Amino acid sequence: MRYFVVFFLLFSWLGLPNVQAATADEARSFVNDIGQRVLSIVNGYTDAAQKQQQLRQTFAENVDMDWMGQFVLGRAWAQASEEERNRYLQAYRAYVIARYTTNFADYADSNYTITGVKNESDGQVTVGMEVKSPHAEQQETQAGYRLRSDNGKFKIIDIIIEGVSLLTTQLSEFAARRARIYDAIGSEAVALMQGLPSVHSSAIFRQSNE
Repeated sequence: MRYFVVFFLLFSWLGLPNVQAATADEARSFVNDIGQRVLSIVNGYTDAAQKQQQLRQTFAENVDMDWMGQFVLGRAWAQASEEERNRYLQAYRAYVIARYTTNFADYADSNYTITGVKNESDGQVTVGMEVKSPHAEQQETQAGYRLRSDNGKFKIIDIIIEGVSLLTTQLSEFAARRARIYDAIGSEAVALMQGLPSVHSSAIFRQSNE
């Protein structure tokens, strides 16, 4: 939950629609609903495969992975063809879901408190949260969601852990690899995103240690 129960920055060159500021109550309710859903999955499923499937589905429904994918690719997005964009986003979605939903076993019996809601000047909303996880290495974590609203529906665009934006961290990690990723969109894209060597035969889904 450290990576899920809790995506910042909207660049004008992304060309995404303007968003309207949402109310604090709506943002709080959205985040609380996700938190309750994740806890029910973590605590309610004994089968590991079913638990992972449910977590991945919840993540996919509530995180704006296409927005994030455009952000971390940078200005190269504008240079890509429609086919290249589609292949890149497909690989990026698989990468993000695999990376951020694999480490939930330590978060059984966790609980959280929403500590505040801030309307940002760009129409986005940040919801603060304190997560208490008795089985995790760090039992108390200060976290937050960065949300955007498009056509009245919230999506997460950044997860902030102890003041560190995971999206901007990922942007830095991708910077050194971006040219290789862009040139190798397709079967090797996921492996390249994670800093793995070229595999030629298939993409390997593995957690990056960086």
